[in-house]
Amino acid sequence: RCSEERCLFGRLRIGSLCVRAFGGFAYITDNSGSDPGIVVFSRRLHQSWKVRENNSMRAAQNAVQFAINGTELTFSIHIDAIALGPYYNPNVQNDIDPQVDPLLANQNYERNVYYSPLSSYHLYSLPASLLRDPEYVAKATPRDILEAVTDYGRKSSQTDGMIMDNQGELYYGLLGEHSIARWDSYKPFTPKNQIIIARDRTHIQWVDGMGFDHEGYLYVVVNRLHNFVAGRMRPEETNFRILRGKTNALSYVQTPNNVFNNDVRYKYDGEVDNSLLHYGVSSTTPVSSRLETASIFGRGAAGAKEASLVTMVVLMVVAKLLAA
Repeated sequence: RCSEERCLFGRLRIGSLCVRAFGGFAYITDNSGSDPGIVVFSRRLHQSWKVRENNSMRAAQNAVQFAINGTELTFSIHIDAIALGPYYNPNVQNDIDPQVDPLLANQNYERNVYYSPLSSYHLYSLPASLLRDPEYVAKATPRDILEAVTDYGRKSSQTDGMIMDNQGELYYGLLGEHSIARWDSYKPFTPKNQIIIARDRTHIQWVDGMGFDHEGYLYVVVNRLHNFVAGRMRPEETNFRILRGKTNALSYVQTPNNVFNNDVRYKYDGEVDNSLLHYGVSSTTPVSSRLETASIFGRGAAGAKEASLVTMVVLMVVAKLLAA
């Protein structure tokens, strides 16, 4: 079943994607030059539709200049990075009543889809409930979509790779800073809350993709894309790396679909009972998420060592194959 609006995959330029495992939806960024947007695919309906918003999904002219480790580039790339946030209650504001947990106040829960154009310094989001409603998308005016967008503010550099964990913390690269940053999405998107957890001018050159395993490790793909685009790739050097660091969290895919599980909101303090039998429900977070407490990349007094605290697994095979 493929129609003009319901089957878009034949002509989109995929940037990144995230999935809602328990709802059967995928959110895919299309950064094609003429028609950027977020493509939503429903596994149940076997249909796809596209959400467009020119103010937040197109490249910003003040962010088309890139400078990474001596390589300067100018290009205008639209919406690229995307991440699915945790559950929250849109009717509860922490600053109004700090004693109320936004997850537990009532049954009105929502998730945000976070995104950013590659050529942009800003982070945006749209409610997942709107994106996955094809009738709303079909009837919504550009003004309707614009009013649903949240602009969280400015990052210190452009971002390509980005991912959310099941604790509600967003990890993202800062290309011009040779860095990986972390932000707790339950807190304001201020410079103070955007924490640099790793920085290295040699090993962190263009963070492209991220993923989690089931043991609490974050994997970061670095590929020196800036050198490839500029024609300055040196095959005798290690250009492709996978960095690994302990976070004690799992992928956003493992976010419990039962919002009464407080583990989705708070860090683990040791072994916990995740069965929640007293609520008559079971958590979707696997047993392997019961991880020991450990620091996150550059947290703590030793954080000044920055990238030296990142356990790096260097995959040199790819570089050698390219050099061959």
